[in-house]
Amino acid sequence: MPRVPIASSPANEWSPSAAVDSKGTVYVAYDTYENGNYDVKLARLTGREVKTVTVAATPRFEARPSIAIDKQDRVWVAYEEADVNWAKDYGSKWPGKSGVPFYLDRRIAVRVVTGDQVEQPKGEVPTMAVDTLYPGGRRVRLSMPRLACDGDGRTWLLYRQHPLATGQGEVWASFATYHSGDDWSPALPIPNSENFIDNRPALVRLSSGVIAAIYSTDKRVGSTQSGRDNDLNVCVLSSDSAAEESTVVAVAPPPDGEKYEPVHPNELADVQRMRDCRVKAGGKTYQLLRGEFHRHTEMSSHRDQDGPFEEIWRYGLDAAKMDWLGPGDHDNGQREYTWWLTQKQCDMYFHSPMFMPMFTYERSVTYPSGHRNVVFAKRGVRPLPRLGGGEERMMGTAEEGAPDVKRLYAYLKHFGGVCASHTSATGMGTDWRDNDPEVEPVVEVYQGHRQNYEHEGAPLSAREGDTIGAYRPAGFIWNALKRGYRLGFESSSDHVSTHLSYAVVLVEKPTRQAIVDAFKKRHSYAAQDNIVLLVRCGDHLMGDEFMVRRPPEFEIHAIGTAPIARVAIVRGVGDDMPTYVYNATPNEAEIQLTWTDDMAVAGKTSYYYVRIEQSDGKLAWASPMWITYEK
Repeated sequence: MPRVPIASSPANEWSPSAAVDSKGTVYVAYDTYENGNYDVKLARLTGREVKTVTVAATPRFEARPSIAIDKQDRVWVAYEEADVNWAKDYGSKWPGKSGVPFYLDRRIAVRVVTGDQVEQPKGEVPTMAVDTLYPGGRRVRLSMPRLACDGDGRTWLLYRQHPLATGQGEVWASFATYHSGDDWSPALPIPNSENFIDNRPALVRLSSGVIAAIYSTDKRVGSTQSGRDNDLNVCVLSSDSAAEESTVVAVAPPPDGEKYEPVHPNELADVQRMRDCRVKAGGKTYQLLRGEFHRHTEMSSHRDQDGPFEEIWRYGLDAAKMDWLGPGDHDNGQREYTWWLTQKQCDMYFHSPMFMPMFTYERSVTYPSGHRNVVFAKRGVRPLPRLGGGEERMMGTAEEGAPDVKRLYAYLKHFGGVCASHTSATGMGTDWRDNDPEVEPVVEVYQGHRQNYEHEGAPLSAREGDTIGAYRPAGFIWNALKRGYRLGFESSSDHVSTHLSYAVVLVEKPTRQAIVDAFKKRHSYAAQDNIVLLVRCGDHLMGDEFMVRRPPEFEIHAIGTAPIARVAIVRGVGDDMPTYVYNATPNEAEIQLTWTDDMAVAGKTSYYYVRIEQSDGKLAWASPMWITYEK
């Protein structure tokens, strides 16, 4: 039979769910990013004819539908619902205009479709709020709806949620409710269903009319690491109460006062500008690729906060429209299965040149050694275990460095990877006792979940009494530059934060290996938005190390997503503390300027980098250049 397309928009469609009514009509529900947010649609197939009904198309996040058909051939559709501006600008310390992160609130909405009419069952799906670290504290988070209609006329709904009111730990379970008459029944936990959030039971109506739920559990008791092998379970869903025909009513209007103001009204144009940008230097032509490699999922969320693994792909492909992305879970979830799952999904979502997942993970050792994020271009490299033998072996000394980190560097050299320290001036950071420019060529200068770690007093920087994680000022990046370390800049999100962290690399070809190679050359910059920032000196790009015979002249080109309020150039000479040597306040959307260091010190190597600040507070940092001036 020829294939029948059920959607024709150029946007991504996700999560199809199908059912057949008593007349043989096929229905397929799915969600689409056609309108710049996720909406739910229902396709009705009669032969080769397709008719589409819009089930939900508000500015909210409406996604992951499940479908079932009742005795009256009414089509029930359940889906997840979150607030407007999903996955737009959010950071724990970000003071500017904000959207909402992945998993702030999540509810299950249910609709009943008869012909072209969309209604909802009377009553509310039962919920349980859990404690969160967000303002407002307790929030409702339900996910992965699954629908089925039993032989007596009840419509059953299963969903996933954290089973503890504290929200602590990486454990989620299934709960069941059914609709009968005017309301939903109280929710009941499905026994032994602990697993990831994204765990989707199969529901089957048996010949007796009752619903069987088939599902898996890895028997976890707290963290992902506590899980064991997966087992399959089955339970029967039934009720002693007499079933009543479900009452449906008009769809309720949005909550009073809800307004939709896009955080990024010009985002499509901003992204296209980045993708169209080309840079010529040294006889080569480069393009910009935007991404990040420190983005946690349900595998290492520590609590009910980061949402399902799938959402990083929705974020990368749709909400942020990145060119590449790397999951940043601790040791890929610290289990064989989670490592394999991460590796597999990075290839599943690989669509070069439009989107290229990278093979990445976080390797965490406390201060003064530090957390590092690891990046590979090739599949199959397992996370490196920590070196045993106590703190001396792990941390080493300030003078000789840490044996554990030196082992990490050797592993990266062997497998062709790189790493970057993150939140360097916190208890997760480092006193810079270790560095190897071949495999640790860049540093996470800004993290959306936390702050800027450039230097004390920098915009958005951590301060004593105003930090997330212990304050360790020895870890500020200026201290590493003073040591002579060659470090380029990148930015990533970590937990919770969205749409504020971009690691932009300059590559000749859009490939995974080119991304790693660009980091090795420090051909990168960090930005909080789709900001173009290009710095050249002659034939050299930011990140390069070279010699000149006359005072270095820099060409700076930047295009902001808001007016560029300030341009700063930082210079460091030898082991002196870096200083600001140029400041300007152009207040223009685009700048092109040339600056010459007439005070360059002959016979010494100096390093220079550019930072811009927009009128909306967003920043971008170009990787330093190391220049030896020889007269």
